[in-house]
Amino acid sequence: MAAIAFSVAVAVTGAAMQLRYIKERRLLIDTSSPSLWFKPRASRGGWMVAAAVSTLAPAAAMVYGLVNGLAGSASRSIVVGTSVIAVIGLVTLGRMLWSARLPAGLELTELGIHGIRGAGDAHLMWEDIADIAVVAAPSAKLSITDANGSPPILASMPYLGADPNDVAVVLRFFRDHPEERNLLTQGGEAALRRVEEALNDPVA
Repeated sequence: MAAIAFSVAVAVTGAAMQLRYIKERRLLIDTSSPSLWFKPRASRGGWMVAAAVSTLAPAAAMVYGLVNGLAGSASRSIVVGTSVIAVIGLVTLGRMLWSARLPAGLELTELGIHGIRGAGDAHLMWEDIADIAVVAAPSAKLSITDANGSPPILASMPYLGADPNDVAVVLRFFRDHPEERNLLTQGGEAALRRVEEALNDPVA
């Protein structure tokens, strides 16, 4: 029971943190990067790992009890349920390890875009981006479609570190204005300032 309570506490605490982060609607970038890199808080990745690992705690406690004769009265449903939760946790950990090959968030460079860990492999040259949109399914998600007609890459705010609507505007700007892409070698703040200037003065 203590192990189950621990798993629930981790899940609830992490979910509350993520909800507060989404409500803030802050635009997070990596200011140490020479490119424009929308990057979610590191705490999100830490919470996801902790949540996945915590699902293994009830199974570990059950195995310990069985080995030491402390769980002889455990019902079949508890054993099956605990085992299923553990399998889900292992699968989730495996998926996180596999997605770790991609950068967290979405990086915009002079040549193209790279990301999005946990949402899809967005490794595209600017010329290969066919469509940039925001869809609701049910929450707002950035949708990136390549010129080959592959299924769109969908990413919500927690995976981006920014509101999908804001990211879509920035992506469209640099896709449609190749002459401005040299700014993507001068840091994210400079690039965002230029986009804001262009939006406030469309003639510029």
